[in-house]
Amino acid sequence: MPDVTDFLNQFSDPRAENKVTYPLSSLLFMSICSVCSGAETWGQIITWSETHKAWLNNYVDMSQGIPSYSTIRRLFTLIKPADFQLLLRGIVDSHHPVRKPEDHVAIDGKTLRGSHCHAKIVTAMQMVSAFSVENRLTLSEVKTNSKSNEITAIPVLLALLELEGATVSIDAIGCNDTVINAILAQDADYIVGLKRNQPSLYQAVLNYASEKGNKINTLVSDSFDDGHGRCIRRRYFTFALPDSICAKGPAKLKTCVAVESIVSQQHSPKVNANWRYYITDHDASHPGLPGYVRKH
Repeated sequence: MPDVTDFLNQFSDPRAENKVTYPLSSLLFMSICSVCSGAETWGQIITWSETHKAWLNNYVDMSQGIPSYSTIRRLFTLIKPADFQLLLRGIVDSHHPVRKPEDHVAIDGKTLRGSHCHAKIVTAMQMVSAFSVENRLTLSEVKTNSKSNEITAIPVLLALLELEGATVSIDAIGCNDTVINAILAQDADYIVGLKRNQPSLYQAVLNYASEKGNKINTLVSDSFDDGHGRCIRRRYFTFALPDSICAKGPAKLKTCVAVESIVSQQHSPKVNANWRYYITDHDASHPGLPGYVRKH
């Protein structure tokens, strides 16, 4: 099995040769180890490395000492994110060669906490990530310029993944032909949220669910979640959609998953209920549908 340092030594150094003081493998190793230990800023990377310098020296050359935080920051401004992503993926794959097959991959957009700067008028960084539910591992991430650009970033993210046989779950922002066709092109399945951003399809599904879908014979899961001062009852209904509705939706659309959440708060007599809807190319009899929604 290749050692972590073997991968680091093979990584291309983006720095000018006449300006190199610290070995690249040393800077990368201390950065990766410190972040895995909880460091979230350049300064915290340096603090952790100074504390663990003797341990680091067992694996990489630390004879030049610990650099300043600005040295680490400059290095990572030169490294291409895609190259660094491949490096990390190679390390993970080499040390965890046997993983559970991807059954559920959740795609979601996140705002990186602390990435904004009011003084320099820098907005917070937006990322779209793919998370393996089975392996509890982020498979890949793509940076977007704004929240609205997630629609264009998701197909780019999907192209980085191997999704054959998996089910991909996405919020309502992924309910469009571009995203869903990208999923189907990899022989994967989809389950996406349905909201008013698809008004015609949403209203048709809502009407059908109210009239024929949300019935006792389509109830597949009924569970309670008690904690944080509230009790939530979640009821999952799965039912096939008629061809007239499927024709209005994305390719291979077959089924709707309707979720009723009934919420009661401690020390309050009020009980609130709301409905959420998801569409999928799975058959209504698929046993994993409630789990795909709940674990997203």
